[in-house]
Amino acid sequence: MFEMLDMTKDNLLAFKVKGEIRKEDYDKINDILEKTGKEHEKLKLFIDMESIEGIKPAALWEDFKTYFRHIGKIRRIAVVGESGITKTLTQMANPFIRGKVKFFPREEAVPAREWITRDD
Repeated sequence: MFEMLDMTKDNLLAFKVKGEIRKEDYDKINDILEKTGKEHEKLKLFIDMESIEGIKPAALWEDFKTYFRHIGKIRRIAVVGESGITKTLTQMANPFIRGKVKFFPREEAVPAREWITRDD
């Protein structure tokens, strides 16, 4: 499940990912990405990965399609979560994103917010 966070504004989309991730979750996010992408030249994503219980195969495929659909628009992605699989998945996405992708351990959530909101 994806939950939009209150720091979402302008070209910054911030959401929390928790529970089981399904294709339908990406349908909602893709609508928001499309709308925001039409309004702004570059996008920034803040993703707080919290207690992921699983990801359906269709959702994993939708995740890849989402990145490729918006590859030229994404300027930065900050991923906050537990080390391990979240960090590995973040590193695996790096070659596919033209912008900067950075993993932050949960205890560094404040520096992650500062990094994603910078204008450089």
